[in-house]
Amino acid sequence: MWISSRVIYLLPQRPAEQSMDRMRREYNSYSDLSRHFRLYDEQSMDSLQDDHLRIHMNPNGSDDGSLQHVDCYSSIYLPTYPLLRHHNFKLKSYYSNVGNCVQCNKRLRFAVASLKCRDCPVRCHVSCCRLLTVNCIPLPLVSRKLGCLFDFVPHVAPMVPALIVHCVTEIEARGLEQEGLYRVSSTRDKVKRLRHKLLRGKTMPHLGNKDTHTLCCCVKEFLRSLERPLIPLYYRQDLVLAAQQTDVLAAEEQLYFAMVELPQAHRDTLAFLMLHWQRIAQSPAVKMSINNIAVIFAPTLFDDVDLNLSNIVLWQQVLRMLLLQSPGFWAQFLEVEPLQPACSLDDDDWKRENNYSPSLHWQSVKTYFRSMVNLAG
Repeated sequence: MWISSRVIYLLPQRPAEQSMDRMRREYNSYSDLSRHFRLYDEQSMDSLQDDHLRIHMNPNGSDDGSLQHVDCYSSIYLPTYPLLRHHNFKLKSYYSNVGNCVQCNKRLRFAVASLKCRDCPVRCHVSCCRLLTVNCIPLPLVSRKLGCLFDFVPHVAPMVPALIVHCVTEIEARGLEQEGLYRVSSTRDKVKRLRHKLLRGKTMPHLGNKDTHTLCCCVKEFLRSLERPLIPLYYRQDLVLAAQQTDVLAAEEQLYFAMVELPQAHRDTLAFLMLHWQRIAQSPAVKMSINNIAVIFAPTLFDDVDLNLSNIVLWQQVLRMLLLQSPGFWAQFLEVEPLQPACSLDDDDWKRENNYSPSLHWQSVKTYFRSMVNLAG
């Protein structure tokens, strides 16, 4: 009888595997591991002594007890512009290619936990949450994009498109010391690709490596492509009357009533852009005065059918009057409306609780098409 013997070679473990085995021996359950890192449990947040290191577990301000154990985090970055809305993050592991982190532009690793906002398409690493400088702009309710401004704005105030907010934020972060903003043009292909990513993309692209002139041209191209101009035709007469007033208080009062009559999306977007252009005009390094901004953007904001010389001069005068208003006048139109508390259930839990079945959904779709075929026959 021959007895065959096998020789088993034990390969040395890699350092990563050794650390994982050591962690498994040290922590017997997920609760022990979460208490060690003190990041995913609300009770561990109370044990922190420094208030500036706390992570706001409920950024929307809800006191609902069902939201106490939701994996949501809030950025502690406090920008100077009025649109300050905290992200409502949830912890999620991706098993497909989902792109890069919006903050560091590094790839989100396969099957590694990362953060995804429930209200906007922002995705980032857990370590980049505290450094996040991107505002949370909720997704619009309308999925179809026909070219109207209402198709691109969120459903809560301030109703400013995400493209304008993100581009303006990046321009003010890196471009206030750069000469020729909104005056120097960029490559048309770069502007088209960036505009497509911001309007049609599933995730928020990283804008830290984009040229500031490309961002400026993207804002101008978006305003030109609107089906209706930012200042509609039916509301221009009130602005003209306000510009023709000799008394400053009477002009401001007339302008206030004209702004109230504007649709909310147009009013909020115009107020946000006025504050942005005022900051550009105040920067001496940019060399863009109020007159220059009025000359550049008057045809874009009004988009008159009959662009003759007299109309262009009139719209420049109106835009100059708008830019000379105080920042407090425009800031009153940009109050941030809080969002409704997000659901405490993830997508998988919601499907499980509501008895969602892909096969049943597909059967209903097939039944619908069969009925349509029978009606056509």
